[in-house]
Amino acid sequence: MEDAALPSAPVLKGVLALFTLQDGLLIGYLFAILALLAHAEASAMQAQCTQRTMASIVVMVLGCVFARGATSVSPAIRSVVYKTVLPGIVLMNYLTLRDVLPIIRTDSLDMQLLQFDLAVFGVEPALWLERFNRRPIVEWFSFFYFSYFFICGFYMLLAVWLRPPTRHTTEFAVGTALVYCLGQLGYMAVPGYGPIGALKHLYQGPVDGGFFWGCVMGTVQAGGAMKDIFPSLHTAAPLWFALWAFNGVRYDKRFLPLAVVTAFFSFNIIISTMLLRWHYVIDVLAGLTLAVSASVLSVKLARWEETFRKRLGETQSWFFT
Repeated sequence: MEDAALPSAPVLKGVLALFTLQDGLLIGYLFAILALLAHAEASAMQAQCTQRTMASIVVMVLGCVFARGATSVSPAIRSVVYKTVLPGIVLMNYLTLRDVLPIIRTDSLDMQLLQFDLAVFGVEPALWLERFNRRPIVEWFSFFYFSYFFICGFYMLLAVWLRPPTRHTTEFAVGTALVYCLGQLGYMAVPGYGPIGALKHLYQGPVDGGFFWGCVMGTVQAGGAMKDIFPSLHTAAPLWFALWAFNGVRYDKRFLPLAVVTAFFSFNIIISTMLLRWHYVIDVLAGLTLAVSASVLSVKLARWEETFRKRLGETQSWFFT
């Protein structure tokens, strides 16, 4: 058995020299999307989405190979390429979901989600919260809902670009990959439009919003995936960032005020997902579970990867030498 395992060691070292755990998670996710598209009904849009996904895989692989394999190029240049490709692929993949989701799942499970909420909680919060449909309240929560996009951008800059690479950086990359890859696969497993679309006939009137509600609606209409409700990533991502910041106190005490502020934003965003009619409560609970799971797993997986790479004599994932 030992003799049979020896030839694989150089191959494994070669793979580890070019790819890391977060790379593997993202590439594996893209291949999963590719497989789901392959089983969907053939159409012009299906072919286009397949080509986009294949292009994303190629860009991701080439980015990793260049960043860690092109040792004749300056480490600074290779680092910039990698730190651009990784979040760029995540963003571009989300923006294509508006086309991908209806191809992979043409149905909707809104009524099943509603019935689950009613059976377990006796009420649908997205409907119950209509009593607070007043402009000052709507604008307060619309501001926090809209802040989600800035929180995502801020944490990406902070974790990947502004701080020296450490195990905490790997925890961020692995946890963020888990949140978005698993979350977006959840959209395909449990498709739905949310209360704002599926239950609009049960509301007494439209959302009474102003400037910030307009910002939310404009952003959703411009780039939203439309059937992206389970789990709620507006719940999962900000909470995950807050938990990552709290974990960061182990490395730097200055993370504590950042974590507290992010947790406050996260709480308000969670309420906003239901008050603004985007999510059922089961979506929110799934998002909470995803965030907490990513927080726990990211620490364990980052430690495991670091130990494993050291055992094989490989550098850590964020060092481009």
